[in-house]
Amino acid sequence: MGDFYAEMAAVAQELIDANGRNVTLIRWKQAPADSNKPWQGPDDPRTVPDATDTVKGCFVPVGGSGLGKDTIDADALKRTRDVCLIGPGASFDLGTANELIDGSVHKGITFVQTLKPADTVIMYYVGVER
Repeated sequence: MGDFYAEMAAVAQELIDANGRNVTLIRWKQAPADSNKPWQGPDDPRTVPDATDTVKGCFVPVGGSGLGKDTIDADALKRTRDVCLIGPGASFDLGTANELIDGSVHKGITFVQTLKPADTVIMYYVGVER
């Protein structure tokens, strides 16, 4: 089965690369500025992010596609405008991403779902705010 999942991940990446556009995903800094006062959090988590990655993504509108309607929390779905399909080639777990940049537009992430049978990531579904 592992070979089948690897083939599916490769096909997903090929299709997204052929039809998608570059987007940048950011995971904001999580470490507190002062380790003696962790409740104060980081100074400005967006100044120096923990991780960034530029990957190809394909956008699908939530309303017409039916994507996520049965599996996403209703409140998160209300805040979600589009779902960005991203292949398995990201350099960090996109489930921890906070922001997506599409061109010059910064979009907040409302949810991330991972299509991951066994140990193989095939695709990420990243919901972005309106």
